[in-house]
Amino acid sequence: MQTQRHFWLKTVIAGGIVMGVVYFFAQPLEDAPTNIIDPAVTIQKSSPSVVDDDSQLNNQRTAQNSSSASSADEQTIAPELQERLAAMQQRRPNQQFSNSEVAAAVNRTSSWTPTEDIPRELPLQPEEFTDGRQFIELDSLKIETLMPGDQINVRVDENAKDYKVTIDKVEKHDYNSISWHGHIQGDDGQKYSVSFTRGEQLTVGGLDTPDGHYVIQAHGDKGWVASSQLLFKTDTSVSDAIHPADVDPNYSNNQGTPHNHQ
Repeated sequence: MQTQRHFWLKTVIAGGIVMGVVYFFAQPLEDAPTNIIDPAVTIQKSSPSVVDDDSQLNNQRTAQNSSSASSADEQTIAPELQERLAAMQQRRPNQQFSNSEVAAAVNRTSSWTPTEDIPRELPLQPEEFTDGRQFIELDSLKIETLMPGDQINVRVDENAKDYKVTIDKVEKHDYNSISWHGHIQGDDGQKYSVSFTRGEQLTVGGLDTPDGHYVIQAHGDKGWVASSQLLFKTDTSVSDAIHPADVDPNYSNNQGTPHNHQ
């Protein structure tokens, strides 16, 4: 009897265990999260957004830098510089002038500087490169900025002197050339005339000074300065004297003896 009781007790316990196991495995699994994040998909989706943000940032920075560079050149300009730029543009409608470069040129005081090397590209005869003329680097933009009332220094090495030229008038010609007329105030109280004329490439000028007359010529920014005495030499072997008999046929009769002029 006791044996049967133990048997049934074991059977009930075993059945309970089996039912528990069956019940456990028969339960449905919990719903998986619906928003599973795939790292690869996330990277692919997020990358364009990052690129777009960087591009927008770079574009903003580029625009800011361009705006800053433009504003640096177009920032508030003094009325005097605005007036000068307007006059230059009117004289040279086919050229564009930079505000900053013009402002720098206005502050320069010299119209040209001597060159260390002889500019062999100048249209000169071989002997003219060594005849004593002064070779220069012309400040073309400085010349273009000049307005009536301005003053510039011109250097003549031939007599080792600097002259101060005051601009009196600027004249625009119909053939795309501009002339600047001025003077040098001499210590003797006299005014000595100065003029420069510039075309598209060629610049020519003349300077009357207390020490003589000088000529300037430049092709582009390369040129030379020389005195008229240097350029227009006279042949001392040929006499330019005029005998009275050459102009007065009665001269020989008046003197009593004819003159044989060679």
